[in-house]
Amino acid sequence: MSTTQNESTHHTVSRGAALLGAGLALLVGAYLGFTAHGLISGTGGKTAAPSQQTAQAPQTAPAPAVLDRIKALEKQTQLEPANAAAWTELGNLYFDTEQPEKAIAAYEKSLTLQPGEPDVLTDQGVMYRQVGKFDKALECFNKAIALNPGHVIAQFNKSVVLEHDKNDKAGALAALKELAAKNPAAILPGGHPVAQAIQELMAK
Repeated sequence: MSTTQNESTHHTVSRGAALLGAGLALLVGAYLGFTAHGLISGTGGKTAAPSQQTAQAPQTAPAPAVLDRIKALEKQTQLEPANAAAWTELGNLYFDTEQPEKAIAAYEKSLTLQPGEPDVLTDQGVMYRQVGKFDKALECFNKAIALNPGHVIAQFNKSVVLEHDKNDKAGALAALKELAAKNPAAILPGGHPVAQAIQELMAK
């Protein structure tokens, strides 16, 4: 479900680019992953809570149709290992059902076949953050930004990881200012203008 727009919206850090937060709302804690998945995910992910400071929302079992689709895609990717779209969709469903390790592996397969996908990279970054691999998450977001300098979700997720996971307020502020320089009208997850986010971070 990857999109090549500056900000994918598929979830709200449910998948990567989106705010950071696989399955949760990072910025609903702090927005992390809005890319078409949400933390925000690059494909529209969800948001994850900053680090482990926010209480997790109660999990609900995936719908039978979702589980059936995952099984079908698992079979399809075995039969068609060179199908990048199938790997991406499988990664997205793992993302949405909070199976980060499997999502990371599926996205890696997709990116090996089709490297220049900033949304997929963003979603993968959200999943890396979900398992506590913050440097890998930043690596994914930086790659997404290099491919698409105006990628709002990737830039925002980067700032979230820097501030909440790396304790690097200056780096987080720099990431937001870089986004503002490229896109002054950028709206972050939750509907907040980037200028407002910068002011709030500077006031902390």
